[in-house]
Amino acid sequence: WVPEPSPLFIVRYDAYRDGRPGRSSLAIPSPATRLMSLKQPEGPEALIAPLYFLAFLLVATPVMDFATSIIPTRPSDIEWRFASVGLLSGFLLTPLLGIALAMGVARFAGHLRVQRVMALLTLTAAGLFVALLLFFLLDIFQLRSAVQAEAAEAFSSAATKAVIKHASFVVALGVMGWSGFRMSRWSRPEPRRKQSAVIVGS
Repeated sequence: WVPEPSPLFIVRYDAYRDGRPGRSSLAIPSPATRLMSLKQPEGPEALIAPLYFLAFLLVATPVMDFATSIIPTRPSDIEWRFASVGLLSGFLLTPLLGIALAMGVARFAGHLRVQRVMALLTLTAAGLFVALLLFFLLDIFQLRSAVQAEAAEAFSSAATKAVIKHASFVVALGVMGWSGFRMSRWSRPEPRRKQSAVIVGS
């Protein structure tokens, strides 16, 4: 009597010897078993990939909207630079939330390399925005003398709001980047318990 191969395991038996069946060989998992044995994310871990994608959308969507709003570009025009940087100040909050979400997910999932890369990119972006803010202040001082008296109050109000938003954004980026870099550098992922393998024999 030779048993039929089960859908989970394919068992090979040795030939009958001296009228007695030989010992069964090691069970070989079938392709169906390999697919079933793949670990699928469950519980909160199943949200890691969707949250990463959501963080990407929170950053990429405002960037694309801003890029299409300043076309055609005229970097040599001081009025265009002032208007563009002022417009950019209204697009900063959503990317900031996306960066915070991505770093939080990386921390929760134990992705230390992702968290470190995000921290370094955030610190780099903070440095670039510091330079942008300095050039924006220079443009404000140059334009102030050319603004008409009836528009001076509106100009000062718009410039002040834009400076405050950019400065707050730089501070938030710096704090998140430095904190993320320190946590990714000194923390260690928690050891995961190894799952015991089940051996089916005959």
